[in-house]
Amino acid sequence: MIYRFLSKLATLERLEAFPVPIPGKHKEIRAGVGIVHYEKKMTQIAMSPEIEGVSCYQAPRFDTRPTGLCLRFHEGKETEVLPDIWGAECELFISEKVKKVIESIDDFEHEYIPIQWIDHNEQPLETEQAYYWLNLRRFLSITPSVRTAKAEELGYFPLDVSEDFIARVKDTPKLQTELEQVPIWRHVRQGIEWREHGIRYRAIVYFNQELVDALRAEKVIGMDLFSQKYGLGEESLCEL
Repeated sequence: MIYRFLSKLATLERLEAFPVPIPGKHKEIRAGVGIVHYEKKMTQIAMSPEIEGVSCYQAPRFDTRPTGLCLRFHEGKETEVLPDIWGAECELFISEKVKKVIESIDDFEHEYIPIQWIDHNEQPLETEQAYYWLNLRRFLSITPSVRTAKAEELGYFPLDVSEDFIARVKDTPKLQTELEQVPIWRHVRQGIEWREHGIRYRAIVYFNQELVDALRAEKVIGMDLFSQKYGLGEESLCEL
């Protein structure tokens, strides 16, 4: 089984916590290689085993330039229950619990940038565990088929360009079986300018069954499976 994760607006509305520059250090969030150049600096690497019609890319690290951010709560939101995994402004954030699970299963060199929680006055807040800005560096580029899977079939709303590969996965059992061996990945349409598909796709993550089972065993918060089509409330995980 392959699962698709994307944070719901309900989570953002509940938390009201958004990425901001580190107080007194950066005037704006420095995303390392930046929004425009992120895809351009991906490097194609070999897959083992190779999968027909699938290319693998390693995204650049953010720490090659001054990088960092905080997550700032809106006033009165400091006591909200924090998820272990969620997305905000097209970036991914995870807890120490999720980081340990990913590292125990996936040996790919992802990047975990520590973040600091702050209140609306930019004062640091203590949390029960560490949190990270996750630069998930494994991207797959999957050749799409002539058919496009629609929301009515899938039970969620796929991104037009960035997820046009889904029909091919669903229609090709062999491809789905092969992709089920990859613990965690994101998808990118190489050769297309980022302006054509935006950057929202960066917040979509695909998990295999092994990783989902391991995360569930640790009782992570923030990845409840859809209970019906399109999900309810903060439900953010569905079958591809």
